[in-house]
Amino acid sequence: MSKNPAARAVLLSSLGLAAVLGAGCAGYPGMRTGMGAGPGAPAVVASTRLSAAEREFAIKAATQGFYEVEVSKLAAERAVNSGVRAYAQMMVNHHIQANNELVALMSAKGVAPPKGLAADKKTKLHRLASLPPSAAFDSGYVRVVGIEDHRTNIAVFERAKRETKDRDLLAWIDRTLFTLRNHLAAAQSLAGTLEG
Repeated sequence: MSKNPAARAVLLSSLGLAAVLGAGCAGYPGMRTGMGAGPGAPAVVASTRLSAAEREFAIKAATQGFYEVEVSKLAAERAVNSGVRAYAQMMVNHHIQANNELVALMSAKGVAPPKGLAADKKTKLHRLASLPPSAAFDSGYVRVVGIEDHRTNIAVFERAKRETKDRDLLAWIDRTLFTLRNHLAAAQSLAGTLEG
């Protein structure tokens, strides 16, 4: 474990958050982990359909979730800071779980999940992948994915929460919004240790 007390605190905080929020489950289409959405995922009422706005949000959230998994896998492998690696692995685990729940919900509601990453997400992923393992890679991942992307996602989720009528989707939004806020707080704390 790191000898830096601040880095150790972030690492322990990240690991504790991972334990509290639950480690990962199965992935989205194309990921092979051999597990389902897990016993914590509530049953979805298939008889109700999502509105056009709800479908659009679900597809956007799924696309973002898939991106979070891929970019965080990259960071878990490439980060030089142990706290950043732990944060990235936590992100992989949590977003796989959220993605599985959302894909199951979408399927039950008759909405096809996206097939892969959107072009803008591929560009962001390739931009980060072009950096060699370094402190610059670590701070770029934490700043862009951990802070900027989470701030944007939280705003999108808060708006969707106000506008969503479907109870199943609303329950998923509530659970995921809680996790996103925790991810942002952990990233902000981690960013502070990287700067100092």
